[in-house]
Amino acid sequence: MLSARTKESLNKYLTFGSYPCNTKALDLGQMDTLIDRRLGSPTMNVLREDTMQSMVHDMRAPMTVLKGYLQILLSGMMGEMKEDQRKLIAQSVAPLEELILLTDNMLQAVPLEDHSIALAPTLVDLDLLLSEVIGFYEMPFNQRNMRLIRALDARGLKLSLDPFWTKRVLHNLIWNAYKFTADGGEVALSVIPHDHTVDIVIQDSGRGIAPDKIHFLFDKFTQCSAQDRKFGTGLGLWICRQVMELHGGAIHVESEIGRGSRFILTFPA
Repeated sequence: MLSARTKESLNKYLTFGSYPCNTKALDLGQMDTLIDRRLGSPTMNVLREDTMQSMVHDMRAPMTVLKGYLQILLSGMMGEMKEDQRKLIAQSVAPLEELILLTDNMLQAVPLEDHSIALAPTLVDLDLLLSEVIGFYEMPFNQRNMRLIRALDARGLKLSLDPFWTKRVLHNLIWNAYKFTADGGEVALSVIPHDHTVDIVIQDSGRGIAPDKIHFLFDKFTQCSAQDRKFGTGLGLWICRQVMELHGGAIHVESEIGRGSRFILTFPA
């Protein structure tokens, strides 16, 4: 609800332009009606989405640059650091990675929702794909004494998929496993071929998901508890489902409280 002062300042905007010219100021009830109409219009929705997309995109660029600088410092290219200095910089990498993933999810949600995404499938070596994704998490996992392992060998196994969007799915699932698994825990990736499908499985030793939460886990903006809101936007798993359906595949989860979760990505072979 806008204040009377704010509505008064908007009066000229609302009574001129696309609405008929009116030399008489609108009362507050009329103002409410016009504001609701404007803010709910398709044009305003598009402008709001475009503005949000631009803001998120502008936020992502400096974070990516900052991440690059941190990685250069940690690599020793600028000279050796003291251990406490190195530890402090290393601790800043994981929150930055999460912010980048969150902005990526926000940028990708709009084209997925309006069905403007066209996959670019190609024959992909799954072993190389998984190795590339796993290498991305070496630093944050080491920082918490966690293990990210390959449980089953995927060498020689190739699959037709969109590598960009498949990586987005894997990044979301691995990062979720990282967030909801205690220090010293384990996340395992495995590839299981079947007659007509191939499963990529991400299994963690985390806290698990309550049975009554699983049925809406992949809904947009869904999080299992109020506490989880500090961990993200609730878009990641929704994006995973959208991407898997675009591939003609599926995603489902098996979980038990206190014993971890197992997310299965099923691709057509």
